Amino acid sequence: MPIIQCDIREGRTEEQKRALAREITRVVHETIDAPLEYIYVLIRETPGFNHIKAGRHLPEYHSDPAIGSDTEGDRP
Repeated sequence: MPIIQCDIREGRTEEQKRALAREITRVVHETIDAPLEYIYVLIRETPGFNHIKAGRHLPEYHSDPAIGSDTEGDRP
């Protein structure tokens, strides 16, 4: 049973998380031919402060890039 774990910053919508899980499931199925019913996806959300890149705490996730959290490709 493939178990895929995704650690992301809090702030995505339920639809975004559904799409993420759906696409991960599809890719795993197509890539390693695992039966769909055996693919398990776990999405864990944590505050941006708990994500550290190059020694810097990431800001909270915002879907609006004008706010600044994703302007430098910091999405985990």
